Amino acid sequence: MQARTRARSRSGVSALLAVAALLLPRTAGAQGLTGALVGTVKDEQGAVLPGALVRVTSPALIGGPATTTTNEKGQLRFPVLPPGPYVLDIELTGFTSFHEEDLRIGAGATLERTAVLKLAGVAESIVVQGAGSRIEARGSGFETRFGPEYLDNIPTRRFSMFDSIRAAPGVSPTSPASSTVNTVSVLGSGGNENLFLIDGTNFTCPCAGISRAEPGVDFIQEVQIQSAGASAEYGNFQGAVFNVVTRQGSDRFQYDASYYGQASGLTSQPVRLPIAAGQPQTGYERVKYRDFTTNLGGPVIRNRLWFFTGYEYLRDYDSQPGTDRTFPRTYEQDKFFAKLTWQFTPGLHLDQSYHDEHTLGRPRRPIRVYAA
Repeated sequence: MQARTRARSRSGVSALLAVAALLLPRTAGAQGLTGALVGTVKDEQGAVLPGALVRVTSPALIGGPATTTTNEKGQLRFPVLPPGPYVLDIELTGFTSFHEEDLRIGAGATLERTAVLKLAGVAESIVVQGAGSRIEARGSGFETRFGPEYLDNIPTRRFSMFDSIRAAPGVSPTSPASSTVNTVSVLGSGGNENLFLIDGTNFTCPCAGISRAEPGVDFIQEVQIQSAGASAEYGNFQGAVFNVVTRQGSDRFQYDASYYGQASGLTSQPVRLPIAAGQPQTGYERVKYRDFTTNLGGPVIRNRLWFFTGYEYLRDYDSQPGTDRTFPRTYEQDKFFAKLTWQFTPGLHLDQSYHDEHTLGRPRRPIRVYAA
């Protein structure tokens, strides 16, 4: 009897842990992967308006638009919104409608709006136009954020997320001349005192405190860097928290591909040094650079299940001044990425991602990261 009781107790604990693991992405992931929209609805005299219908729409919202009503203080709140552009609509009987576009929600950020409604008959509707609203992060730490606009338009080496991380204020590479060593120091901290997250999952190497994976640039939706007083929920670090939010699918099938290349003839050689044993001088040469990326995303079940997949082919061969260009330094990588976005119920959401990073010519096993 005692053995059966113990077996049942263990089964109950196992079931409880399984349920907790399923619900954990919804609760723990919300703060690092999603943002929030809060605000107040008032009339022209400044009085708050309770009971107004508030709706936000975005291609990033699986399951369709999100709606709420203002409370007795006229306040609206959407605490869990995935990063992306949003449209805000507010309606209340007897008042004109309110419409605002291009609201930018970022991971871990809170955007606050105050909407003023006019009496019906004075105006048909209120439309707010602009170049996009600034993302306001409410937190105790110093924060830098690189969104899709930066990642798409600012020229970088396109090796990994570190191309953007190195551009953040207070971040210094420990090996500036290296194209493969990505250890960084933040505000004078040690290179092993940082925390790296992919979709909320910790992928920091416990042996040296460095990143165990480097997602391709075209797989990334946003890079968030928190330092100098970041939230206590992370803990046990003195440098910064690097939070990488990856792209996801949508209700529309979308495909994109890119190719970048550089030949030796397009590379400047301002410094030339002699090769050993009296051989001729050589300069820095980019022998060959090839970067091909392709991505595909879309719905498996509309408003319920999305997918996103990507592949990057990266080959870089270069030689330093004073070295024989017939034996260049090589950097060869294949990167695979896949992500599923599930909306089981209006209150239960799950993201699952897989990242495979294989460096050719090295005996070690490929790097694989699972996030949920």
